[in-house]
Amino acid sequence: MKKTLISLTTAAVLTLSISSSALAAQGVVEKGVNFRTAPSTSSSIIGLVKAGTTFEVLDKVNSYWVKANVNGQVGYLSTNYVKLDSSSPESPAAGAGVVERGVNFRTGPSTSSSIITLVKAGTAFQVVEKVNSYWVKVNINGQIGYLSTDYVRLGDTGSSNPAPAPAPSEGASVLADRIIHHANNLIGVTKYKYGSNLPPTQLDCSSFTKYVFGIEGVTLKWGTKYQQSAGTAVSRSNLQRGDLVFFWTSTSGVINHVGIYIGDGKIIHNTPSLNGVGISSITSGYWDTHYVSARRVL
Repeated sequence: MKKTLISLTTAAVLTLSISSSALAAQGVVEKGVNFRTAPSTSSSIIGLVKAGTTFEVLDKVNSYWVKANVNGQVGYLSTNYVKLDSSSPESPAAGAGVVERGVNFRTGPSTSSSIITLVKAGTAFQVVEKVNSYWVKVNINGQIGYLSTDYVRLGDTGSSNPAPAPAPSEGASVLADRIIHHANNLIGVTKYKYGSNLPPTQLDCSSFTKYVFGIEGVTLKWGTKYQQSAGTAVSRSNLQRGDLVFFWTSTSGVINHVGIYIGDGKIIHNTPSLNGVGISSITSGYWDTHYVSARRVL
């Protein structure tokens, strides 16, 4: 079959097809499917692969995704749209690992996937497969799910005395920088209005954090009552850039305000006292005395 490329606009669809010559491990597209850069619907789309297109199977990531070679381009296809032959490879178990920092155990390899539970530092697990450089599929006490590789150490048996948790990974730090950049861009743009969720111009404190984290694919629910339980707890002395920081403003100890820690004892937040997004200190003054807790969601 002749290869066809169709360019439209910036949001164009790239149609890929390859010859149906025999491959060692093959599959065929049964319905048109997006060819993606990673095994997640939130990942970038390389192009659209038409029904009838055959491809080389490189790896069966899980029951939902297959890593494929389509005309020399490597990417991922949803198994809901393809048919695999019996010789398609399965990913072998990849050994063991240990959690170095508390991490969300998820149903899929994406921060938008549902959280099964929080896994504590020091927990050992069996590696089922390494999905990509960001996610690993694991077995923890018979439960199968996914962990971010930013929070674990692979090739470890999970001894009862794990090594001290390392500094934040480069991936989490870079993500935090991007989120803070998005937040800074809203200074002078976003105004505060209680109970409002109209990005980017009219938000309250928690719809603001929901919005800027969401730009980077990190899902937060709207409302401090939900965000105060997101991710993992972190002490005030161990705050890192990108952590959510919570405060009380009405009843002592009762959380009703949230901001994002940006380092150097400061937060960026959306607050009526600033008539919108701004930066405040949490080492002195009002926000220092009204501090309650912090959560790490990256």
